[in-house]
Amino acid sequence: MSYRIPDEPVTTGLSTVAVQPFWPLLAIMFGGSWLAWPWFAVNAFATGSPTRGRELALVIGGFAGSAAISVALLAAVQRGALGESAVPYAVIVLTVWKLVVSYVLYGLQSRSFHLFEHFGGTVRSGFALAMVGGFMLRQPVLKAFANQLWVLVMS
Repeated sequence: MSYRIPDEPVTTGLSTVAVQPFWPLLAIMFGGSWLAWPWFAVNAFATGSPTRGRELALVIGGFAGSAAISVALLAAVQRGALGESAVPYAVIVLTVWKLVVSYVLYGLQSRSFHLFEHFGGTVRSGFALAMVGGFMLRQPVLKAFANQLWVLVMS
């Protein structure tokens, strides 16, 4: 049995696809949660993050929270409690939720990523995926289902 630092990253088969957490954070801004949050989850396992369970729970909670906020928003519009002119302002709540979840994920992953990098982990660039996902795949993914709830949760 060898000595191991408790926060030392665990090498996995996904280690070859690890990226800096900056790229999934940028993906939330350009692509949406459909791209960024699963990428954060994969990156947590790729870097061998000791907080990967918490990060996965945040991703699942992020989608659940987005769905709950979206359902509440759509219900308020249907009941007439929220006027058409107020909808863009109400969507800000959803946007803030997604950004808060993403920044918390970024903060958790940054700590473990630096350890992964220090212990010699291979780091890839996420530029191509962030740009292709944000500029080429965003519209097809959001139009995949003709459903307002899908668009609100995944954007």
